[in-house]
Amino acid sequence: MERVGDAADKAAVRLAVSMGADEAQVGALVERQAEAKARKAAAQKGQPPAAQNGAPPAGPPMPAPKKKGWQAPQDAKTREKALKDGCPPCAPPLERCWHCFPNLPPAGAWDWLGKDQPGVRDRPGQPIKRFLQPGPHRNFPTRVCRKIYLLPLGDVSGAPAPEVLTELLRLWFCLEVERMKPLPAKALAAIERDEDGCGYGAQIECPSAQKVIHAHKPRDAFIVIGYTMEDLCNSSSGFGFLFGEANLDLSIGLFSFARYADDVPRSSPRFLRRCGMVLCHEASHLFGIKHCVYASCVMNGSNHLEESESRPFALCPVDLRKIQLTLDQAKVNGKDTPPVDLLARQRGLVAFFDAHGLVDDARFGRGLLSALTGEPEPDPEGAEAAAAPPPEGPSPPEPPPPEPPRPLRQLSDQGLKPLVTPGDGQPDAPPRRAEPACRTGRAEPACRTGRADPAAGAAAAESRQEAAGAGLRVAAAR
Repeated sequence: MERVGDAADKAAVRLAVSMGADEAQVGALVERQAEAKARKAAAQKGQPPAAQNGAPPAGPPMPAPKKKGWQAPQDAKTREKALKDGCPPCAPPLERCWHCFPNLPPAGAWDWLGKDQPGVRDRPGQPIKRFLQPGPHRNFPTRVCRKIYLLPLGDVSGAPAPEVLTELLRLWFCLEVERMKPLPAKALAAIERDEDGCGYGAQIECPSAQKVIHAHKPRDAFIVIGYTMEDLCNSSSGFGFLFGEANLDLSIGLFSFARYADDVPRSSPRFLRRCGMVLCHEASHLFGIKHCVYASCVMNGSNHLEESESRPFALCPVDLRKIQLTLDQAKVNGKDTPPVDLLARQRGLVAFFDAHGLVDDARFGRGLLSALTGEPEPDPEGAEAAAAPPPEGPSPPEPPPPEPPRPLRQLSDQGLKPLVTPGDGQPDAPPRRAEPACRTGRAEPACRTGRADPAAGAAAAESRQEAAGAGLRVAAAR
């Protein structure tokens, strides 16, 4: 976490410079960061902070300050009410999935749910009861309009392969997905652009592009999702740039991947994860699903890259239930349409993550499968280690006792960092880059993919499976 803190400090300095801070202000900021780092290091070692200007330190060592800010309601009672009140009973396996999702940490001044931030309006949450109320916020596929169309808009060079994005959307929403033909040159020329741009060339104006896309919307389309490698903006609403914008009234979403390759290769799994998460997040808004405050999940809002990258690539039980109820009520294949098979959906996503190098997302998905089935899900890495011949030489030392399941880990710029859990200290300094909101959702999440720890051998794999089974039985008994 020290490397993550150093990266945040550097990001705060860069942000201060970009906002016009002079040398004296930047120097004062650096001094405050150094003092805070010294206090934190001293508190961790149980020693008083270093003396300043030759004066001896006064008083006992001060504990590291806890992060203050608004805390989302994530207790068991609130989650149960959000999931069960005013809706058909859900299966117990869905409730068991809660333990897989970390809590959202207290909101800092620069975070999505922080004071005076756009996420303040999301604080009440969207429980199932409110989601199921009739109104314009709901959007259903029908027997006629039942397909999701993926549209390449303008320059898409360097974007993930359309076949990969199409497969991800199909697995995520359990609907038929097709790639739409590019718009004709005349239609592209009619889209308004801001030629001055915001550091990434000329920008596409989202409202104009959405109207043009809507004019070419296929008759059997439920929603159309446009993607581009050109930058986006919405000048009429005051947004200098956007990652994406979803228009529920038109059932049109438009997303840009241009800013996701600043620090990663476009062929990397990390770039694919960023693109895939914003794609699924904003497309879920087109179902009427709003931002989530009940756990750390893909439907959380985000104000900056560090915040969005701490989220797992998965829907919490409340948001997954919304997708399930929408599709079950729609019955796109007629009265005999079977209910959504959550197990098959999750197995498909795990296979997708494995196939594209999203190792930690696949591991997180197996944890959800274990919660849904009540049985430990085998880990392919553990199975490979068990099948490998024993190494030559002296026998390895006994493996340590199994640890409880850990949250998904993500790659930061300088190393691995875990998902944020309650109690973790977070700097109140400004993050690396504040991101703008989009109109129905937010322009997020730019997310990274992580690395898995190597398997510890057959004995460790067997111990992990036994521990996971025991934990699931305890959770089920509760």
